Amino acid sequence: MHSSALIRTTAAVLALGALAACSSTPAPTEQMAVTRTTVNRVAAAPSVATSAPVELQQAREKLIQAEKAMTAEDYVSARRLAAEAEVDARVAETRADAARNAANLAQVQDGIRALQEEINRRSPR
Repeated sequence: MHSSALIRTTAAVLALGALAACSSTPAPTEQMAVTRTTVNRVAAAPSVATSAPVELQQAREKLIQAEKAMTAEDYVSARRLAAEAEVDARVAETRADAARNAANLAQVQDGIRALQEEINRRSPR
């Protein structure tokens, strides 16, 4: 019986400690600022809107949710949503970069193909 009382007391202390830790979570103001800057920077690139509109929209929506969580002083959710929004924005940016790189590669390959055809036409048979 003594050990079960000790376990209950320990569990209660741990639960109170966890609640105290949650209530003292600082506002993620820096994370929010970084996320806002990242989302705005990525959204300003025209190639992102055409190459990764879904990811960009997800980033915007999560940023809005993070701002609502900040207003509600739910800093844990605000921090998580801000981090997710930043990741979504970076994914959108990466997809746009990949699409641009693929277009550049196709252009280079077309140039190589044209040069090869020109070489083949001019070579003596």
